[in-house]
Amino acid sequence: MDSPDGPDGGKRKKSSRPLFLNRDIVIKRLHHRQQSKKASPMVLLKDIFEETPDKDRFVGDVMFWKFFEDIDANRIYHTNSVEYRNLKVMFFETLFYLVLLGSVTAYAYNLQSQDVFESRIEQLDYWRGCDTDGNCRIQKVEDVASFWTWMQNELVPLAYTDDVDAPKVAQIETVFPNSKFPLYWSPRYLSDTRSTVLLGSLRMRQLRVQPNAGCIVTALVRHVYPDCYSTYDASRESQDPYDPRFAPTYLTKAYQWRPVEETQQVSLTGSAASYSGSGYFIDLPANKSHASSMLSDLHVWRWVDKLTRAVTIELTTMSTNVNVIVNTVILFEFTPNGAVTGTVSSTAMRTFFFTPSLQGSNLFAFILLIWLSLMFFIFTLYSLWLMYKTCFNYLGQNPIGYLKRSGWTARLLFPFRTLYQFFRYGWNFADMVILGSFYVHLGFRISAYLAVGSNPVLQPDVIGHPEIFMPFGQLMEPLVLGNNLLALLSITCWVKLFKYLCMSSYFRLLVRILESCAARLIIFAALLLVVFFGFAVAFSIGLGTTDRNFVTIPGSFLVLFFLLIDGYSIDIEWFRPGKDQLVTLIFLGYIALIYFVLLNIFVAIVLDTFSLASRLYAVEADKKNPMIVFLHTYWNWMKGQSLVKDESEEHMNPKDLSITLDLLPGLVRRKWVEKKRRMQRVADQNFAGMDLFPEDVDRSLSKKRADQMITDWMLPSTQTDVFDQMTAPVEHKPLALYEVPDTIMTQEISRAQLQRLMDEDSTIPLLLGSKRAVDVIRKFKSVEKEEESGQPVSAVKAMQGTIFGRIDKLERVKLDDDVPEVPEMTQIAEQMSGAILDLRNQFRVQLTGVIECTAVLFEHLVELTQGLDEVRQNSDGVIRLVRSNQIGDTGYGL
Repeated sequence: MDSPDGPDGGKRKKSSRPLFLNRDIVIKRLHHRQQSKKASPMVLLKDIFEETPDKDRFVGDVMFWKFFEDIDANRIYHTNSVEYRNLKVMFFETLFYLVLLGSVTAYAYNLQSQDVFESRIEQLDYWRGCDTDGNCRIQKVEDVASFWTWMQNELVPLAYTDDVDAPKVAQIETVFPNSKFPLYWSPRYLSDTRSTVLLGSLRMRQLRVQPNAGCIVTALVRHVYPDCYSTYDASRESQDPYDPRFAPTYLTKAYQWRPVEETQQVSLTGSAASYSGSGYFIDLPANKSHASSMLSDLHVWRWVDKLTRAVTIELTTMSTNVNVIVNTVILFEFTPNGAVTGTVSSTAMRTFFFTPSLQGSNLFAFILLIWLSLMFFIFTLYSLWLMYKTCFNYLGQNPIGYLKRSGWTARLLFPFRTLYQFFRYGWNFADMVILGSFYVHLGFRISAYLAVGSNPVLQPDVIGHPEIFMPFGQLMEPLVLGNNLLALLSITCWVKLFKYLCMSSYFRLLVRILESCAARLIIFAALLLVVFFGFAVAFSIGLGTTDRNFVTIPGSFLVLFFLLIDGYSIDIEWFRPGKDQLVTLIFLGYIALIYFVLLNIFVAIVLDTFSLASRLYAVEADKKNPMIVFLHTYWNWMKGQSLVKDESEEHMNPKDLSITLDLLPGLVRRKWVEKKRRMQRVADQNFAGMDLFPEDVDRSLSKKRADQMITDWMLPSTQTDVFDQMTAPVEHKPLALYEVPDTIMTQEISRAQLQRLMDEDSTIPLLLGSKRAVDVIRKFKSVEKEEESGQPVSAVKAMQGTIFGRIDKLERVKLDDDVPEVPEMTQIAEQMSGAILDLRNQFRVQLTGVIECTAVLFEHLVELTQGLDEVRQNSDGVIRLVRSNQIGDTGYGL
């Protein structure tokens, strides 16, 4: 017996598992084919880039960023080519952006300081009254009584330090009319460290609500308690004066409502509600005893009552050693149920945010601001130029001329169409975010300078006056928002760096994955937001009464996001006997859906994009980097050297540089027309108004008559298609293989164009008998030869005769004569013969076994038939006996 390894001792190849063709496999293969890499516009438009006279139209187009890896490196050596011009723009754009990124980073770094953070924390701890263990005295305020106690025992000692030996900070002169004796004031220090100065006075402001607004007393208890007082809302804010009849006159203004323009304070958000900047306010005097007396009078004359919902105390300090201004707001919230909670918030800014400084390190920050303004002005002009180029490409004409010739509808839609076309490239949207963030940040900085200059209480000779309130809170709010926008600007600038990393083969794949994931993850994020909002509503209803984090739906919505990272502490009370388990089931559903499903979908999207991108954007080892080629070319151009290889066209006969289309074979004509139409379709998709094929008057044939033209091998897809073809008034005809419009026949094809066509299709050189376009031109432009009969023969007919001669020669070959013996083929033939012989023997054995089994089965069937006959006979006998017995019994009875 032969060994299973075969006669050559080698192991036989394992037979592959049969693949069953089902629906899932077909869909999977179709999806794989659809996801395969398609020819990029850089490849399809390569001829356009070389032939178009308007090369500047393509300069700045985003396709060179999208398909950077498909740029033809050989064309970069030509300094007048579209590829070279675009790479030049891309190179200088990259240099400019790197300078811009460094400037933004240096600017953001210079604005921040550890001193700002420490000054803010110092003020927070100071006004909270916190010790080293984190216990704060402001937390002891729980009701109205403890609120007034804190005001007398904590606020007054903290705001009025008994430091009689403290030096004078400044001499601020106050001149009164008709008086020759001015008063001099000096800002006072806070605490005994003498490092913090209080700027201006403390301003107390109260916000109140209207009775029976936003709430209704039920009829059941209305006779006991007729009025109700809701939580604070701007629509329910009370503006009525409520000063008692015999209250001291110097407190009268404290009981009168004033708008934001008079309070000079901003709105703020507490744990119970959001409060406006208006209200009832009064400034504490500079003298400690006077301030204590004022607080006592306010307490006695019920400045705070059951309609009060919030009391704020705003003050501003300055850390003199580090030039940091801190605005502090102490907020006491009075809930409708009688509870009082106190919080302290502080905002710190360096002094150069409020006025330009030309000394020390502040001078560098001011210079950076001016430098960034100049850089972003240039960046804006460049972005507008790119937008103009995008607009021109999709309009096909000058935008101003287009607007003049268009109607009002087109004019109204023009900005939206422009933005849509511009933002189709995602990195352009990042540019707009960068520009918008910077200009809004710059606007806030300039508005702060202007506000300080226009406010009389913030002038150098007045600022810090202990009897005048300093409205730094109004300046802090836009500056904080401006810093937040600066943070957005910084992260967007660094993320946009990925756009330029695509020029490096090491990072290109990662950049393409990021670009591909972005759109899919945005759609996934929309689904995630819907799911999170649903759970936020459920958690707010189920846990809002027991957990402070889920009291409001917005708060619950935000907390659920952080649960993904930080986790959640399970409350053991959920599992107590008798407890409702519905909330537990909701939490279990949240874990199952978010952790086990949606997060895995997120990972699956990234992995799928990575697997697809790794195939589409695989780096070819022998392919040159276009930017490296450009730098090499640009460096040699600066030295006056050209790297273009001599294509010897200058030594050719001018007649050999082009050929008309009618002189070429029909297949070559068709290939040329198909290529031109394919390029025109790509041009129509990317550049409006670009007519690359004006000779093709029947160019719309592929769009209008595509449904009526089929090929010989196409079959109807459905039964409806069959009936449509049978009843159609126009007969469907197959598309002619060599159909070329007559107007194109006289078109000239250059040697370079024909050479590229031959390089793209390997069948054309075989057909034409040469790989060089110049040989083909000479061949088909040559003088017609004469046959033996004396009739002239064109080059096309001669080529056909050559092809048919080759075919005839191939058919005349005697395959049995002089056939060389190939050992490998002989070995394969022997193995196939042996395998067929084994298969035939096995088939005979199996067939013999089947015949024997059939014979045995037949014998058993015969026996079964005979047995059935005996059973039938016995059954008939039994029936006869039964009938005879019944007849005998009946006769006997009669």
